Amino acid sequence: MAEQKLVDLDEIEDGNAKAMVGRVDGKQRNIFVVRKGETVYAYLNWCPHAQDFIDQVPGIFFNRDRTLIRCGKHGALFNIEDGACVGGPAEGQKLVSLKAFVRDGAVYLEA
Repeated sequence: MAEQKLVDLDEIEDGNAKAMVGRVDGKQRNIFVVRKGETVYAYLNWCPHAQDFIDQVPGIFFNRDRTLIRCGKHGALFNIEDGACVGGPAEGQKLVSLKAFVRDGAVYLEA
C-alpha cells in the first residue's frame, strides 16, 4: 500500500478542516481534510456542481454550525462522513472521497 503523509493531526483543529495539496492518481490535486476527534475525512477540494473549490474563502469549509460541508459558491451542503450532497444545487451528487487515516499522530493519504 503506497501512502503519503499529509499533515500532523494536531495541525487540524478538532471539528475543522484544512486545505492542502496531495498526490491523487499520480497528479498533484487540491484536497481538504476534515478532523472529527481522531477520525479524518479527505476529499478533493472540488464541488461537483459549481466545478470550483469548496472553500471560496480559503479555509472556510462548513455551514455556520459546522455540521455540514458547504460549498462557498452556491451553498451546496454535503455530509462530512460520506460527502453526499444533502441540500442545494448539487443534490444527488457527492464529493470525491479519498482514503485517509491517522497513524502515529499524522494524517496519511492512501494511494
